[in-house]
Amino acid sequence: MDGRDQRFGDWMDQHLTVLVRISRAFAAPADQPDLLQDLMLAVWKAAPSFRGDSAPATFIHRVAHNRAISWRRRESLRLWRTGVVQAEWARLITPAEDPARTDQLERLYAAIRRLRPLDRSLVVLSLEGMTHRQIGELHGLTEGAVGVRLLRARKALAAAIEEDRDGL
Repeated sequence: MDGRDQRFGDWMDQHLTVLVRISRAFAAPADQPDLLQDLMLAVWKAAPSFRGDSAPATFIHRVAHNRAISWRRRESLRLWRTGVVQAEWARLITPAEDPARTDQLERLYAAIRRLRPLDRSLVVLSLEGMTHRQIGELHGLTEGAVGVRLLRARKALAAAIEEDRDGL
């Protein structure tokens, strides 16, 4: 196993759950395994360009979020061209012991998927515990801009979840 393989293996050991969460935020359940594979491939391909200027986690987040955004655009265009709406057949997550919690998580991720791609990325990074400064550095935004966008995204999420709850 060469150094590239070892580094990639170490990165996946430490950050695979991040890639899973990104795929859940950007793709419908049926498409999540495909996006996860794309994210892993993007990190693999980008690994040689890692110069160590930032933490590996920052590099992986940037590569994965950029790939997820471009995947979402391409996927939306594909669905628009074919006119096909895919049903959500498979679930990537293992059902939790508490069905109510699983339902809450699915509603949250469904609401996150309705956000614009950049807002979706900001919310996922925020949920990962990144600071506004770190998120801003990843996306080329100021801390203030990140804060404002997150505030608006959270309001949109709350409204979408409330709307879903009222619709049940």
